[in-house]
Amino acid sequence: MSRIDELIAKYCPNGVNHKELWKLTTWDKKFNGVDKSMQPKVIKYPYLLAADMNTLETEQGNVRLLATGIGAEKYTTEKLAGSNLCEGEIVAIPWGGTPNVKYYKGKFVTADNRIATSNDTTILNNKFLYYYLCANLDLITSFYRGAGIQHPHMKSVLTMKIPVPPLAVQEEIVNILDSFTLLEAELEAELVARKKQYEHYRDKLLNFADISQGGGKDDGTL
Repeated sequence: MSRIDELIAKYCPNGVNHKELWKLTTWDKKFNGVDKSMQPKVIKYPYLLAADMNTLETEQGNVRLLATGIGAEKYTTEKLAGSNLCEGEIVAIPWGGTPNVKYYKGKFVTADNRIATSNDTTILNNKFLYYYLCANLDLITSFYRGAGIQHPHMKSVLTMKIPVPPLAVQEEIVNILDSFTLLEAELEAELVARKKQYEHYRDKLLNFADISQGGGKDDGTL
C-alpha cells in the first residue's frame, strides 16, 4: 500500500468531498456574470501591460515578473517594481492568450492574470490547487472564448468542482508531484547539455574547412 493509500484509508475512508472553486478561493476582481454571493471579497493586484513589465526585467532581481504566457522565468527588483509590487501565495491563469496555470509564493509583479488564493490553507493547499488546475488544463482551455484573443469564462472556472481531501493527503500529493517536477527539470537540463555536446562534436567532426583551405590535399584516393 502506498503512502497516499494509507493516508486516504486513515483520513477519508468514506471518500473525498468535492466543492466548487468559488467556495474555497478568493480572486483578484469581480467577474461579470458571476453572482455577488460567489465573490464576497476580492484581493486586488495592480497589473501591467506585457510591454511595460518587460522594461522592469533585470538579471539581479528577486521579484518574479508573472507574465501571462509560457516561457523562461524573469525577475526584477523591489525598487524597479515600485507601487506594482505584490506579495502572496497565488495561482494564476492568463486573462487572454494561451491558457496555462502558474503558481508562485513570494514577491511578484503581474501582467493581466486572473489570480486566486485559498481562503483557508488549512482546508485547501494552494499548491494542491495549482496541481489540480494543471491536471484539468484541457477543461480550463474549453472555457476560453472569443474571436482573436480569447478570454476565460470565469463563471465556468469558479464553478469547477475540486476534490478536498484532508490537508495531510493534499500535502503528500504535493510532495510527490514536486519531486517529479524537480526530476523532470533535471532531466530537461541534462538533455539540453547533451544536445549542446552533440552539436559541438557534430560540427567539429564535420568541419572540413581546414582541408578545403589548404590544410590538406586531395590525392584522388578514398
